Amino acid sequence: MKSYYLSKDPVERQFDAPFFGINAAEANVLDPQLRLLMETTYEALESAGLPMETLQGSDTGCYVGLMIGEYEQFMMRDPESIGQYHVMGTARSLMANRLSYFFDWHGPSMTIDTACSSSLVAIHQCVQLLRSRHSRVAIAAGSNMILDPITHITESKLSMLSPDGQSRMWDASANGYARGKGVATVVLKRLSDALADGDHIESIIRETGLNQDSKTRGITLPSATAQTALIQSTHRRAGLNLASPADRPQYFEAHGTGTPAGDPIEAEAIHNAFFGEPGGDPSDYHARQRDETLFVGSIKTVSGHTEGTAGVAAVLKASLALQNGVVPPNMLFEKLNPRIERFSRQLRVPTSPLSWPDTFGFGGANAHVILESYTSPEPVQVKTGHQTVPVPFVFSAASGKSLQGYLKQFADLLAVNKSSVDLEDVAFTLHARRSRLPLGTTVTASVIDDLLATLNEKIQGAAPVDAVLQPNDARRSILGLFTGQGAQWPRMGAELMATSPAATEMFEALERRLTRLPAVERPSWSLREELERGADAGSRVGEAELSQPLCTAVQLVLVHLLRSSGITFDAVAGHSSGEIAAAYSAGIISAEDAICIAYYRGLHSKLAAGKDGKKGAMLAAGITYEDAAELLDSDVYLGRANVAAYNSSNSLTLSGDADAIEELKEILEDEDKFARTLKVEKAYHSHHTWPCAIPYAASLKALDIQLNAPTCT
Repeated sequence: MKSYYLSKDPVERQFDAPFFGINAAEANVLDPQLRLLMETTYEALESAGLPMETLQGSDTGCYVGLMIGEYEQFMMRDPESIGQYHVMGTARSLMANRLSYFFDWHGPSMTIDTACSSSLVAIHQCVQLLRSRHSRVAIAAGSNMILDPITHITESKLSMLSPDGQSRMWDASANGYARGKGVATVVLKRLSDALADGDHIESIIRETGLNQDSKTRGITLPSATAQTALIQSTHRRAGLNLASPADRPQYFEAHGTGTPAGDPIEAEAIHNAFFGEPGGDPSDYHARQRDETLFVGSIKTVSGHTEGTAGVAAVLKASLALQNGVVPPNMLFEKLNPRIERFSRQLRVPTSPLSWPDTFGFGGANAHVILESYTSPEPVQVKTGHQTVPVPFVFSAASGKSLQGYLKQFADLLAVNKSSVDLEDVAFTLHARRSRLPLGTTVTASVIDDLLATLNEKIQGAAPVDAVLQPNDARRSILGLFTGQGAQWPRMGAELMATSPAATEMFEALERRLTRLPAVERPSWSLREELERGADAGSRVGEAELSQPLCTAVQLVLVHLLRSSGITFDAVAGHSSGEIAAAYSAGIISAEDAICIAYYRGLHSKLAAGKDGKKGAMLAAGITYEDAAELLDSDVYLGRANVAAYNSSNSLTLSGDADAIEELKEILEDEDKFARTLKVEKAYHSHHTWPCAIPYAASLKALDIQLNAPTCT
């Protein structure tokens, strides 16, 4: 007997049990249907861009469709071989419960068996769960493995299976279906939540429906009347008027098993739902649609009948058809079944860009889903130019071996798609849309060839993988430290402006705010021009009037870029003028107020001077506070220098008259202690700043600065 098998036997296929927290003894009796289900669910979350840790402890619901449990069947043949964990590895309830347990989901969790419609019923349950708002995310899945001949035998006894092992939907030579292996998982959210979360949306489920065939000539024989009623009622609930051609689908994904009993009944149900009975009352609304065409297909001609997975498989096929604008043609179709001929005026079996999938179970449980394409309300921004700034690519896995395998898979994918890959999008996805697993490594690159070269070096062992343990918590606290004067250099931020549109936009916004200051006070220079000016072009970055707003502007832009990347600080601290950017980062002041505060600080610093106009200076000193006090308490330095900043137990900043600072520097160097003069023009945090205080305070008062509650400490 032929069937549609996966490329590698799941029993022989390697299963990463430690990844899922399963010990060897338990893994040895774990149903392959469940093994693959756990893997596809993790991969579905990856495809959806939902890191595992973001759903831990959430109300996520999980519904799994399952029709057959063949692994349990043959395990039970030898009672003596049943192990300690047999029930945990084969119980049907645990198909869903194991997923909820591993991923730590607290929403409803159940395995559903309605035969062939099981996984589509699972999707229906997910939709109802989301509409009730009891869960924010729902998982629907199906699993079907062919591991034992008993099911083949029992289904053959009912004349369900094709003797030649081929599913020929609606074909004249159709003689049953071929069983197929298949495991699939889909992730569902309310559209509003998916949009709010910035998720990648593949398709929209407009409506779902269920009903039952009830009393027929046999419990396995379908009812055209019940199926027609389900299609029509589901469309009505979706707000779709079957009398309007605009509300009718262009494509219908049918159950399409290729059975002599089921195919004609399903064709009749579909035709009657949309066009009425052939030769019916010409005065009804269906008469207006006599010449319209509805294309019908089935994934079973490609994959076989995947039984418990058939519903999700049909939805995935229809979704892919919508995304690509093409409905794949049915295979194994040569001549229409004569019993379906009377429906052929409207029902065809070719291709179409839109799809409404539908599937039915053999026991009479029917499920119907209306699927729509999704078009983003905002046009995609086409990027221009080449990426020149190196960006980090973060990879993680549960073990060193897995990490190596992940790097190879990633490199192979990049090599095939070099021309269509956007490195910024890839870097973002790896950082923000992938689970952070215990072992991680980072590769930095600005062009795809460099990224590929580095990955291949790591894969081949020419370069170390440098795997590091990731933190156990989902997010570690981040501290932001902001520097004061003395750390600036010519052209700082220039490359950032040249390569980052977001940075350029922020710099320009700060520039515009400065130009709105009173005419007599606004700067005669440009933020952007001064940041782009090199040392050989007369950079003024060392002048107090410019260095303060320039340093602050760069820090404000960096905070803005980090926020745009989803990185925020839990605590901030600023050193001297760095307190301005720290206040912005904490949400206390706006960026516009911050740049004005820094500008006026620099503007009024011109007034800073010592007694009789003496020049000032500052010194970084590697001494303790006690050492400094002993030096400065002498009459020689009284009123000439003081401790400006207490940085650490053995690091201070001294400030005061330039000649006093020079003397102190010589003393410390003679004692073989660290001493470095800062690149500043003024003696900040000393008696030199008293002349600045009154005019600076007046300027700040005129700004009418708005203060907000801090968002961090």
